[in-house]
Amino acid sequence: MQLKPDETAAGDVTDQAQASEADVAPLLKFPDNFLWGVATSHFQVEGNPYEIEPRGSDWATWTAQAGRILDRSTADRTCDFFSRYDEDIDLCHSLNLNAFRLSLNWPALMPRPGQKQLARDAADFYRRLLTDLKNRGFKTFVTLFHFCLPTWLAESGGWNNKQTIDEFERFTELAAKEFGDLVDFWLTLNEPLAYSYQGYIEGAWPPGRKGDYIAAFEAIRNMLEAHARSYHKLHQLIPDARVSFTVHWIPFQARNKMNPLDNLARFMRDEVFNHVWMRAVETGNLQFPPPVTAEKRIRRICGVIPGLRGTVDYLGINYYTRQVCEYGWGWPPDIFGVRSDLTEFETSALGWEVYPQGLYELLTQGLDPYRFDDDGRARDIYITENGFSSMFSADLTDGDWSLNDELRISYLNSHLQALHKAIGAGANVKGYLHWSLLDNFEWAEGLRARFGLVRVAYPTLERTLRKSAYIYSEIAKHNAIENPRHSGFRQPR
Repeated sequence: MQLKPDETAAGDVTDQAQASEADVAPLLKFPDNFLWGVATSHFQVEGNPYEIEPRGSDWATWTAQAGRILDRSTADRTCDFFSRYDEDIDLCHSLNLNAFRLSLNWPALMPRPGQKQLARDAADFYRRLLTDLKNRGFKTFVTLFHFCLPTWLAESGGWNNKQTIDEFERFTELAAKEFGDLVDFWLTLNEPLAYSYQGYIEGAWPPGRKGDYIAAFEAIRNMLEAHARSYHKLHQLIPDARVSFTVHWIPFQARNKMNPLDNLARFMRDEVFNHVWMRAVETGNLQFPPPVTAEKRIRRICGVIPGLRGTVDYLGINYYTRQVCEYGWGWPPDIFGVRSDLTEFETSALGWEVYPQGLYELLTQGLDPYRFDDDGRARDIYITENGFSSMFSADLTDGDWSLNDELRISYLNSHLQALHKAIGAGANVKGYLHWSLLDNFEWAEGLRARFGLVRVAYPTLERTLRKSAYIYSEIAKHNAIENPRHSGFRQPR
């Protein structure tokens, strides 16, 4: 795809007069100063020796245990972004991008309890990285917690221990003092509901519990408290800081819309996964929906959280797919149901349906309760993750495997079309960060699940641009996508 902004629309003057602008314009332009970028996270790309060698995080320990990772790989080296970040920033610059999301490696920066300053060598790495990004003109999005706890905190209970809240506030303070001049957008926690679900309900991530809703909901409350304290600490130290978090939003749909039990499962999943966190931040009051609150221990978790109300300066949204759910006929009964095996649309290698309509509906309807601040101003929205996974073994090196990634290109185009349409309908979206720049370690899936615009051959660490990278580069260069309704539109081949 080559974008040509000065192309004229096909058709005669009469046809153009009768058609809408969107029908005849060759390009769909995005707002001026729109951010086009990529997202990463430290554990998934770095191979950071300050975390890996001492098994300094719960995830570094987890991946070393047999049977934890589906393809038996580890993140001990992954992309070696720690050593090769300058090469990767060069790639981003060559792709016409202007925003980069990363996460700070809490376990490497605070490997011991009671630290009064960040570990110097680890901090120097992030200063070099962030300075390089700023010197190249990138807006920086920095996440403080992207799923990895220092081992010493994980072993003392992790997010089920109030000490973790104190330590997260301490980490925020030290990070703000060290990196505050280099950060444009702060994100306190990444996908807290996904983290709680995978760690306490599914058991696929640390701490590896299954079906423990009490612990999951307790972790959510403690993370909300940690977010509130982190937000206020950042604003205390950096008054004009822009602070948020990311939520992984999933449109849930009942398998059988006429079945009240399937609809119950859909309602409960939507309420808890999509709204509990957002509503708590909006109101300052954490509440789980009935009948969950029939359990006395859950009622004790509910309630007002001091300092929480309104602690969001912009909305950070991770969107990938929808989920069809249905009631699960097991014992004991589970009102959250199960994920259905029904698919109606094309899927990624992870079985995630390609559903751009869900992104449009989220931006135009789903976020309505959270769209405005107390002063009535529309909050800026950033898509902080969105991408498509293919599946290739981690031992592959030479050849053209995966480079002609038409399914990823189709996913990218369809979701950016939905995004453009939502902006036209009034959604205050200011930027889009694609997941991900590089193939990386995809948590329980290991190295085989590949989300990168850039292919990584793990045995050699060679980077190769996929076709999708060139497409995304053109989009960023022209701040526009091709209009699929224009007569000259070319579908990916």
